[in-house]
Amino acid sequence: MIAKSLAALSLSLATAASLATPITDVSPTGFNVTSVGASTVGGIVVELLGLNGARVVSQLSAVSLYEGFANANPFTVGTQAGFGNAVTGALGGGLASASFRFTLWDGDSAAGNFDFNDNTLLVNGVQIGNWSSVTTQNTDANGAAGALGTSMGFRDNVLDTGWFQLTNAAALGTLFSTIDTNDSLKFEVNDVDAFDNYYDFKRGIANELINVGSGPVVTPPNNVPEPTGLALTGLALLGLGAVRRRKA
Repeated sequence: MIAKSLAALSLSLATAASLATPITDVSPTGFNVTSVGASTVGGIVVELLGLNGARVVSQLSAVSLYEGFANANPFTVGTQAGFGNAVTGALGGGLASASFRFTLWDGDSAAGNFDFNDNTLLVNGVQIGNWSSVTTQNTDANGAAGALGTSMGFRDNVLDTGWFQLTNAAALGTLFSTIDTNDSLKFEVNDVDAFDNYYDFKRGIANELINVGSGPVVTPPNNVPEPTGLALTGLALLGLGAVRRRKA
């Protein structure tokens, strides 16, 4: 009986592991963005970590993102509004980290990965990183981990999701200043050989997820540790003892 229970538990854990997508759900700072309403894949997810430990998370829906040949260089993929004084004021006067999650099915009409080493992500004009230097996770349209696993960069004919992260203090200072001034984030692609590709930031996402989006959600710093399982057990036993004493 015990052996059967252990086997069932092992199978359950293996199944859960096969569906887990830590790269898509968890930001580079270790925060699970789905806990504040972001979808597992799709759109542009933003996580800003303030100098005081507060976080701001938002999601720009996939359906609102750019599709077509580049109309400028750099060209705008999408703009997330809502970063007013109440939001920037919650970040302790600056940023410790800025992370941005993108999901792409191929993304362009060029051969090879997403215009390999030619594309750079800009946010409010600040250079964030090269699209070919991002660790990505293959998933299905609903965000379950795919058979192709992880890769560097966004691959051809595959739905990949990956995080960019900015940690340079000077660049973070510039980015924070632009957010404070504009109350928004503008996402752009700068292409070394512009106008040669058809871009698509919508394809491959399930219908239930393509419209998922949210304005900035502030999570205050959590300075109080969550109670551990052992502590909770101890509290429960103390409570039980108190009840028994009252009955006696």
